[in-house]
Amino acid sequence: MSPILQLRDVSVTYSGAEPAVSGVSLNLDEGETLGLAGESGCGKTTVAMSVLRLLPRTARVDGEVLLDGEDVRGMRFGRLRAVRWASASVVFQGAMHALNPVRTIGHQIAEPMKLHGAADQDVEARVAELLEQVELPADRAGAYPHELSGGQKQRVMIAMALACRPRLIIADEPTTALDVVVQAQILALLNRLVAERGIALVMISHDLSVLSASCSRLAVMYRGELVEHGPTERVMSAPQHEHSRALADAFPTVGDPEFRLTGGDSGGEPLLAARGLSVEFRRRGGGAVRAVRDVDLEVGANEIVALVGQSGSGKTTLARTALGLQRPTGGSVSFAGAPLPTSGSGLRDYRRKVQLVLQDPTGALNPRHTVYEAVAEGLRIHGITDDEPGRVTAALEAAELRPAEDYLGRLPQELSGGQRQRVVIAGALVLEPEVLVADEPVASLDATVRGEILSLLLRLRVERGLATLVITHDLGLAWNIADRVAVMFRGEIVEQGPVDQVLLDPRHDYTRTLLAAVPATTRRAA
Repeated sequence: MSPILQLRDVSVTYSGAEPAVSGVSLNLDEGETLGLAGESGCGKTTVAMSVLRLLPRTARVDGEVLLDGEDVRGMRFGRLRAVRWASASVVFQGAMHALNPVRTIGHQIAEPMKLHGAADQDVEARVAELLEQVELPADRAGAYPHELSGGQKQRVMIAMALACRPRLIIADEPTTALDVVVQAQILALLNRLVAERGIALVMISHDLSVLSASCSRLAVMYRGELVEHGPTERVMSAPQHEHSRALADAFPTVGDPEFRLTGGDSGGEPLLAARGLSVEFRRRGGGAVRAVRDVDLEVGANEIVALVGQSGSGKTTLARTALGLQRPTGGSVSFAGAPLPTSGSGLRDYRRKVQLVLQDPTGALNPRHTVYEAVAEGLRIHGITDDEPGRVTAALEAAELRPAEDYLGRLPQELSGGQRQRVVIAGALVLEPEVLVADEPVASLDATVRGEILSLLLRLRVERGLATLVITHDLGLAWNIADRVAVMFRGEIVEQGPVDQVLLDPRHDYTRTLLAAVPATTRRAA
């Protein structure tokens, strides 16, 4: 039996430029799982999208892309349309953007089947069957994407990919930005579908720990080339290429001292403190949701505290309340021993001292504003007029965008993901705050860039005495840089203390659940 997918010396070039992909050859058989790893720009998504000719028209594909022995490059559009969804399908990255916000999920799951001529009565039953397969209730067919959690939306994407019973599924970063528990559920679901239905699965990710926990083979790409390929255990335990080694070492093992980047210093006097803090949201039609329940939390001077928990646990609501962006319904927030101001001018002065670093740098930056304007915005809001150019330059240099002159006139789309995150951090630093509140500061960043941003936060603590509250679902991040960790579950802090104590000897079942969901990897020998 021939492989489901064969790539023979595949190269991809855009508009006559340097090849984005050079000479890639891979095979995938029925029931096999292949992890395609590499950082942004390495060509992994380009390779995957070439399988169904989903690349832009400017792309030229050389070599052979064989799907069940037939070269997709030579297919007429009618044949290609028949192959898409039915022979091979894609689970696209970012379910929020891939799903239509004004169509129910049942309608969207049905769409591929209708395109392939399925009768209406068959479609309705199949939608219910697919929802069951991806472990969603059948009555969710009438829901809209905004009514679903991130993990549920990702399950809908998988249901769509399965709709026409394809033999090959390509999953592009299917767990990016999902918390560890939901990530583990999605990976288990994909592996179960492979085992039960004999589907061939290509999973694309920059996170080698995710791929190593779910794929039998790994292929590592670097600058458009396939630099390593083999059984997962061999690639993880004895990588041959230096880039494979860098990827394998980039994601930490909780409990391994090698990945602990800080000595776990104890904080000074409490700077930011919540006491008995509660936040309730009123429901339409009556009743209330308690998003935060009687929380006590401190961030001391010169301290990094990680607030960890799943999506919906109340972490971001707690942070917004600490910043004065959300009013508490009980308890209090204080800064340097003084209650949080309630007046507009008082809050503005307070927010100069306590700055927020948003999760999504792309969404946080105005696409029409240059880097200079983005960083200077805070100065202008606070009426700081003395030496604006000098302050902006110093903030960019502090965020390791050097020389600053090279970045001042650039727009966000001209920057990499890591550079955009540094611009957001510079926008906070320009006001010389005493506390940073960093909401998922490395979610979706590549392995090496992740390490660079974490090192930057540690350096800012050393050089500026900057205290940081890091909000994250990533326990590895907490192990990397935090002095203390607080675990949040259903609006409550269920456990907190020094990182070594909480992550190595957890007392609460929920903390153990989070730790158990972290992908287990086979590390290379030292």
